[in-house]
Amino acid sequence: LLGTERVLCLDEKTGVIKWKHEYSVKYSISYASGPRCTPTVDQGKVYTLGAEGNLFCFDKKTGDILWSKDFRKLYAGKTAIWGHASHPLIDGQKLICIVGGEGSHVVAFDKDTGDELWRAITAVGQGYAPPVIIKSHGVRQLILMRPDAITSVDPESGQEYWSVPYEAGSGMSIMSPIFWNGHIFVGGYNNKNLLLKL
Repeated sequence: LLGTERVLCLDEKTGVIKWKHEYSVKYSISYASGPRCTPTVDQGKVYTLGAEGNLFCFDKKTGDILWSKDFRKLYAGKTAIWGHASHPLIDGQKLICIVGGEGSHVVAFDKDTGDELWRAITAVGQGYAPPVIIKSHGVRQLILMRPDAITSVDPESGQEYWSVPYEAGSGMSIMSPIFWNGHIFVGGYNNKNLLLKL
């Protein structure tokens, strides 16, 4: 099914469209519509991720495309049944994205150039949970709620610190992991809740 995804920038006082970008999408997902992700705004740039894995970096003022990536073409991953829903995460110079594919469940890009900095992990699917960075026992950790595990990696390199098996119904790992008082809580479809003590 063919569709069109749009990114709109509105004047916050008047609602007038300042700029927009439209692109055609061939949907392979259920509920063929998108995007799903909240745009990420940082230092004059806007990052958007479409339901089929179209990542864009726009100039915030003009709407010009500074760089873009097509996850399906670059990483040969199959889009999850409900589409990409994990909004990108800014960490310093990195834009961290849940991508999918062999060895590229999570990929860090240079936020200014789009160059790949590192990739890590193979998972049974993308899931829908955004990545989260925590600090525990003096160590910064990127927490990934995958459909088959909860995994911690070094946000600077993608090197795995630890992983605990987990299974959400129908691969629907959705919520952002919650870190509190030395514990991580996650929950997925069909009452698949898990509490970890770090």
